[in-house]
Amino acid sequence: MAMGSFDPRRHQGPMTEINVVPLVDVMLVLLVIFIITAPLLTHSVKVDLPKASSTPNLTRPEHIEFAIRENGDLYWGGEKVMM
Repeated sequence: MAMGSFDPRRHQGPMTEINVVPLVDVMLVLLVIFIITAPLLTHSVKVDLPKASSTPNLTRPEHIEFAIRENGDLYWGGEKVMM
């Protein structure tokens, strides 16, 4: 009978084999992940980045003059600014 294997009177020795099925499952999952991601690592997009120049920006003023008068008028570089 099939239920006879659960009989406590029957003595079984220690299991002498190692179950490798979980190891094979994990290795197959890792293989599938590698197969999927390997082509993605070789695919790239070429981007033309702008070249940096070491020359200073000559149009930038040394300092910026900004003033607020008592009556609330705003002046930027000596010229009145309307808000």
